[in-house]
Amino acid sequence: MAESELAEYQRALRVWERMLAMEMDALQRSNLLRRIGDGCLEILEHRNDLEVCQRAIDAYEEALQFYTAESYPALRARVLKGLGSAYSSLADLADRRISLAKAISCWEEALGFFAVASFPEDHAAIQNELSGAYRKLAELESRRDNAKKAVAAAQTALSIYRSNDQLLDCAAAQANLAGAYLILAQAAGYAADQADGCRKAMAACREALAAYAQDRYPARYAAVKNRLAIAYLALSQVEEREENCRNALFACREALSCISREEQPLAYAALQNSLGNAYLALAEEAEAREDREMMQAEPGQGPKPARKQSYFRAGEDGKWDLELGREVREEKVGEEWAGEGMAGEERTAEDEFLELSRLALDAYSQAAGIYSRDEHPWLYATAQNNLSSVYLALARRDDCPASSSKGMKAAEEALSFFTLDNFPQDYAEAQMNLWMAYLMIADAEYRAENCSAALDAARERLKATLKFGQPLPLAGCYKDLAITACMLADVDISPEDTERHCREAIDAALEALRIYRVQSNPAEYAETQTLLWAAYLALAEVDGRAESCKRAIYACQAAIRVYDKISPGEKAYAQKNLAHSFIALAEIEKRSENCQNAIEAWQDALKYYTEERAPLEHADILLALAYAYVLLSQEEPEEEAWLKKALKCYKKAWPIYQQREREMAGMGDPAAHEAGERAESCRRSLQSCRAMIKARRKQKAEQIQEKEATGQ
Repeated sequence: MAESELAEYQRALRVWERMLAMEMDALQRSNLLRRIGDGCLEILEHRNDLEVCQRAIDAYEEALQFYTAESYPALRARVLKGLGSAYSSLADLADRRISLAKAISCWEEALGFFAVASFPEDHAAIQNELSGAYRKLAELESRRDNAKKAVAAAQTALSIYRSNDQLLDCAAAQANLAGAYLILAQAAGYAADQADGCRKAMAACREALAAYAQDRYPARYAAVKNRLAIAYLALSQVEEREENCRNALFACREALSCISREEQPLAYAALQNSLGNAYLALAEEAEAREDREMMQAEPGQGPKPARKQSYFRAGEDGKWDLELGREVREEKVGEEWAGEGMAGEERTAEDEFLELSRLALDAYSQAAGIYSRDEHPWLYATAQNNLSSVYLALARRDDCPASSSKGMKAAEEALSFFTLDNFPQDYAEAQMNLWMAYLMIADAEYRAENCSAALDAARERLKATLKFGQPLPLAGCYKDLAITACMLADVDISPEDTERHCREAIDAALEALRIYRVQSNPAEYAETQTLLWAAYLALAEVDGRAESCKRAIYACQAAIRVYDKISPGEKAYAQKNLAHSFIALAEIEKRSENCQNAIEAWQDALKYYTEERAPLEHADILLALAYAYVLLSQEEPEEEAWLKKALKCYKKAWPIYQQREREMAGMGDPAAHEAGERAESCRRSLQSCRAMIKARRKQKAEQIQEKEATGQ
């Protein structure tokens, strides 16, 4: 609609609204109200506006009071159809769940009049609208059930359009069908079902693309290409991650070459959003690859907060219908991407991650610059969520407080619109970003306060995920909650607070373990068992109970059984944890037995942590072994033999620390100071051990002399 036509509708509305003050009968007034509602819908087709939505709704609802089903069935059905459209537009601005439910109710009632036999085109059009509404509602509640209703409605519309050879209408219904299949894919509990839903969505997209000639219907073509990109991204979550992400990139670029930011700003923004999703997913994959390489070099870093799994929205991609009606041939745009090769083909994983993250930031920023907070609040808030995600991804790498702060600010901006009740999935995503931001800032300042705020965000995210969550995302929420509670328990707070946070971490880890299975999720299962170990061991420090130590030991042993099959490095790290747990238990009961168990675990760990592979870790274990031998010397009759073993460990560890200090200092590594401190601590322990042996020998000599003097 041209600006001149829009102005004409606005003038007409003012005239009609003034006419309402004139005397007229009920039928005339209802007809006038219907015209006002229809005029508002014409304006909404051009731009969404809260006031115009409300004017349409008020006019239609007043008209319905006179248009009864018995007296004016046709007029009532027409008004219900329009009222459903008004509520659908309102859903993008406010009260999304309620507005969508009302739109569906109106359209369902209208179908009672627009029977397929008598009004096939009206029936098909309403079914197509219903498909879109059910698809959007599925993102808020009853995901699987509403997605199935969206599929059924789209298929009903398709059957009518196909019988009448309405190719363009068929294509529109295919686009809706694709979106519904994507919702079903995201609701699937198994990877195979998710992949099946994605492929059905892709097939529907390809059928729609066959009807939309790129040069005649560029905006429609771009809209379906965007949905195809979303399908590729969703498929990338379960198979061929990099390949499918790159397919999504190609789809977005081709679509961007068809449209203009000036003529189709919302379509352009939606494509930039999908482009950003693809870049960020590839960046996450590059980071994961780098993490795997690092873990092979330095295994056993313990559980980390879950890296954000990009959420690819299968529903609303932008208010496409505002632009699809004004197809205009455009000069091709998007050449800035045309010559770009595969990012990171000959780069390190770190370089690739940074480049892809910056490309994602650029794409998200372009989308965010288009969405208006007032006119498109839901899309604006979604863009803020996306910006938060990429700022935090960059903050993980550059350790820049400014990036963390930007990520936090964007998440808070998203949460100013997304609520727990109306947008649980978006609310959960924003709370996850907020949680990650607080944890990053906690590493730099105000650790207790920021960890506490992170814990609050983790709890809110869990509340939202419980509303829509599938098993694995829910388990991830519990695991991250356990991580945060463990971190807070480690902060210098009161024993009562420490115990409370430990128990919260234990409860969350146990909930996650109800979902994770050794066979299907071995790494996650083992990581969660490690969290459970950490929580129980921290609890033992405040409650002093042997039972807490024993539970820590059981959890650690469960992790070792899994790591024995999947990761030698993580197994060795878990064996170190196990040894520490036995030492903690030895301080409470059965010192000799538990020290022996600890020694056995550390010796197993040394098989992996050799001096050549990991010199500092090797030396640290030698120090720990020496401590266990010293403890044993206080219990066992052969005291000097255990002290000699301890002395041997100190003698082996000391030169390793000294050598590493020299090497690190030569490279200018600031960690050289820490290695030097360890060397000095080891030297002092070695001297103490020698003194203990000397004292023990002196004591024995005196005892022998005393026995000889007494004649015994």
